[in-house]
Amino acid sequence: MKIGKLGTLAAGVILLAGGFLPMQEAASRGGNRPGRSMEQSGLISSDRAAAVARSATGGRVLNISLKRKGAPRYRVKVLLDGKRVRTIEVDARSGALLD
Repeated sequence: MKIGKLGTLAAGVILLAGGFLPMQEAASRGGNRPGRSMEQSGLISSDRAAAVARSATGGRVLNISLKRKGAPRYRVKVLLDGKRVRTIEVDARSGALLD
């Protein structure tokens, strides 16, 4: 199958709600719920959760994941003293430490 110039252009955009959005913008609208940003869903960003964990421990953030089962929360793995790994949980709505 041959793709012309128009096909190449169409591959770089996503058709959403009758309009075109660049792929990067469409991807930034929110994980599992297309069209909803983190702010619209009432959740803090993963960057903010990482900052909360860094501030509380003084460690280096290794990994962060959002858990939606039950009350939404971020699980943040932090490296302490270059030796120990600690998991911190941050409330995904308020940003409060749960640990």
